[in-house]
Amino acid sequence: ETMDVVRQGGFDSAFTFIYSKRTGTPAAKMPDQVPRDVAQERLERLLALCTEQSKMRTEMYVGETEEVLVEEVNPKDPDLVTGRLSNYSVVHFEGNEDLIGKIVNIRLDEAKGFYYMGTMIP
Repeated sequence: ETMDVVRQGGFDSAFTFIYSKRTGTPAAKMPDQVPRDVAQERLERLLALCTEQSKMRTEMYVGETEEVLVEEVNPKDPDLVTGRLSNYSVVHFEGNEDLIGKIVNIRLDEAKGFYYMGTMIP
């Protein structure tokens, strides 16, 4: 049922964790607990579906130019900065710390699933 809701709702991300009993909760006392390997497999299927739907959604905007709020120098590559679109999607592109806090126009060049690689447009 969860997978159907994610499909129907078009969710492209989910804040999820593997199921585990919580001592002191009513669910912890229920019989027929979900085995850890089953819970892991279910979580992996859910995350794969979210990734698939995210990829489809982000690919729709490749080639578009969007406004991006620059947040930080990319911690993995100091030649890149990281910002967010108005829908909170992440975009990485060439830039420096002088851009932090500014809104810039970025062409979305490549969809990477949960984020974009882009190019700043003057």
